Amino acid sequence: MPTSEHKFSIEELLTALIRDKGIHEGFWALNVEFSATGATVKPQDNPARTLPGLIVSMNSATLIPAASAAAGAVDAAVVNPRKSVESAKPVRAKRQPARTLQ
Repeated sequence: MPTSEHKFSIEELLTALIRDKGIHEGFWALNVEFSATGATVKPQDNPARTLPGLIVSMNSATLIPAASAAAGAVDAAVVNPRKSVESAKPVRAKRQPARTLQ
């Protein structure tokens, strides 16, 4: 049983998803798909009563490309920059053993 909660902002979720998918460029936003279904519900304060209600469920979350000016968009180049490849160290040639005339 977890002893604490972890709350994430939309920007933190976007950053985690961008890093997980290895995205390094472009602006990205989060699209969330919901479903809504009508139902009858009993209020907690009066269980003998039945009221019309709405059940909303979250089906999926999708990373979508966004314009740089879009509210809530995250720049992948900032939150997940490409790691620069360090130039390889030059390989030294092996020394040839000294030849002596015998």
